[in-house]
Amino acid sequence: MRCKRRPGAWTGSIEKCGILGITVGMKTEMRHLRIFVTIVNEGSMVRAAQRLGLTQPSITRAMQELEQRLSVTLLTRAGRGAAPTAVGRKFADTARQLLKAFDSALDAPGQTPPLLIAYAWSGLIPAMETLLRTWRAQNLRQDIELARMPTPVMALDTAIADLALVREWTANPRYKDLRINREPRVVAVSAADPLASRDAVSFADLAPYGLVRPSHGSTTPHHLWGHPHNSGRDRIANDVEDCITTIATTQAVFGITPASTADFYRHSAIVYIPLRQAPTVVTSLIWSASGRPEVDEFVEHARGTLCPVTEKISAPKNPRVKASARQPICC
Repeated sequence: MRCKRRPGAWTGSIEKCGILGITVGMKTEMRHLRIFVTIVNEGSMVRAAQRLGLTQPSITRAMQELEQRLSVTLLTRAGRGAAPTAVGRKFADTARQLLKAFDSALDAPGQTPPLLIAYAWSGLIPAMETLLRTWRAQNLRQDIELARMPTPVMALDTAIADLALVREWTANPRYKDLRINREPRVVAVSAADPLASRDAVSFADLAPYGLVRPSHGSTTPHHLWGHPHNSGRDRIANDVEDCITTIATTQAVFGITPASTADFYRHSAIVYIPLRQAPTVVTSLIWSASGRPEVDEFVEHARGTLCPVTEKISAPKNPRVKASARQPICC
């Protein structure tokens, strides 16, 4: 007998239903796949529960059921974070395809799905605010959505996103790119640190300190330093939120980040200080060379809206972080 579908699940009188190259058992529902993909995208069970409107115990139970059904370990858990195993990454790609096909089948006829732009953190920079506002004012038939994901480029690779917002992008022939924003770098230190009272700091001031950076999406390459720093104190955090917590609670460590972080991640125990003689951080939109026509239309809108403009480099509302001289936004 053949498998049958009911809303949200696949059932059948046989033990297994093969769908898009994966095997889904009778007790494995679409919600299991959606929960798993959301955990991978968010990099955290806590944030996945928040995004889906579920409790954390229900998220944990669903993952236990899925891993038991497949007889594999899909996730590794460290602190408050969660990351896919090698098997989990492969399964996530297939699960995304299945969910996308399932959701497309349920879309209202004639409805145009929104363009999805993936970002790792601080996605609503001034340039994106401008693009979203002007696009929605001119184009009512095609909406845009921003979605935070640990690895935006992976979301682009697996077709879960149409574009990605990335910082410090290195050109790749697989993608097209458009630089849309520049902003100065700032240093994040504990409010109790002696550096917190400074108006600005230099790389030399940071030599005795350890660098805290996220496991994904860091914008601080080693060549920035120009001299050795105290790498023995370096820390790797799960995400930007964990970086903030580590800096606030650990002595003699710091983070280097774009100035927009000072707006998006304010914390009473953290102070953001301008970093002298540091190169600006460039943010780019990237997309596949074989993207949808709607993607090309949005990119042309971005180019026409931002590229002719010359403005100050973006700076946050934090009065200690000043905007730099006027420079082109993108090219």
